Amino acid sequence: MAAPSTYQRPNYANKLLTRDTSSVLPPPPRYPTQVAYAAAAANGMAVPTIETNNLLSHPEGPEHRFQVGEGTYVLKNSLHLATPPPHPSEAPIINTNPLAVTPTPPTSGVKVSLCIIQPKKPAPQLYKVTTSTTLGSDRRPYSIKESEKESRLSADNASDEGAGNLSVDGSLPSTSAPAFGEGNIALGPAGTKDGLKRRKPKNNIIKSNSSFVSRVIPHETLAKRISDRDPAGIFAFANINRAYQWLDLTSNIMAEPMAKILFTKAHVLTHDVNELTKSTSHLDVAMGTSAGDIIWYEPISQKYARINKNGVINASPVSKISWVPGSENLFLAAHFDGHLVVYDKEKEDAAFIPEEGAQPDRERQEGEHTRLNVVKSVNSKIQKTNPVATADTSQ
Repeated sequence: MAAPSTYQRPNYANKLLTRDTSSVLPPPPRYPTQVAYAAAAANGMAVPTIETNNLLSHPEGPEHRFQVGEGTYVLKNSLHLATPPPHPSEAPIINTNPLAVTPTPPTSGVKVSLCIIQPKKPAPQLYKVTTSTTLGSDRRPYSIKESEKESRLSADNASDEGAGNLSVDGSLPSTSAPAFGEGNIALGPAGTKDGLKRRKPKNNIIKSNSSFVSRVIPHETLAKRISDRDPAGIFAFANINRAYQWLDLTSNIMAEPMAKILFTKAHVLTHDVNELTKSTSHLDVAMGTSAGDIIWYEPISQKYARINKNGVINASPVSKISWVPGSENLFLAAHFDGHLVVYDKEKEDAAFIPEEGAQPDRERQEGEHTRLNVVKSVNSKIQKTNPVATADTSQ
């Protein structure tokens, strides 16, 4: 049975990522039994390596066309991401019934993020996402007149002529929101010898001997593919079970990942790419896993760092992760236990002890909605280690 067709906007109509989820397909291949695998590894014998590959097809026919008002969308390329087999050390799922009460490791299916390093023509913004730290000093707040009789509340009316026009990028001017943690000196960037150069993680993920990472498979011509590609092309990052793939959708060999990471037991549940720091020589990717560990990954240099290692700050899985708008270092992670935690990619971890007086606890009144209980404020002066801030939404 063929996978259901999916159609996207014209910019991405010829670059399609899907996962075949038909129930009639066989499950991915498995390694030998845990006992046999462990015995072979202990005796220095060669252990089998099972690899699954992506499939690229070029479907034809009227069923692969989608006609709408602005034209007809044609499916040119269909890319099916391969499901990796479970790791040999991973306990097999005995009961596959989704209604079974037996606890199973959390999974999230497939999540894909697209990234264009240098767009040829940036799309006009409908709203402003800049903060006061990213806004230029020559930009003034803009006020809108509700009627012709109402005067603007600007102190400089004489110089406000023409302020009602759209800005250069096609967006409406607006007042900027304060940056997250603005005013807290403890959150200021530390001086480095590198100056303005982007800081990268310290560990090479390809040569890593960590038991958390099972295997990394970079493309044999990775450096050449990076140097020869068009900066306006589309990168894709996809997590599927315990695998994380980095793909180039503008390449003729898009089915071959630029790099693929296979984790030992943890599944990557969510990831996000920092749009502020992206360049031809640097990308910041944050991944949240089912083990609670967070991976800061820089794919160009194949460097990585583990944050919240072994759940030192929060041991519950990460359901959602996102970079803080306008920030190069901070990202927000939502954990399964209801905690929202802000991490700094460059800070070390430390066992977290809730601060006294962050926000007093009180009993929730009947009918009152769940409130946000701040456990550590971003305005705290204790910012040498992670977390930067945390809140509990489970109460």
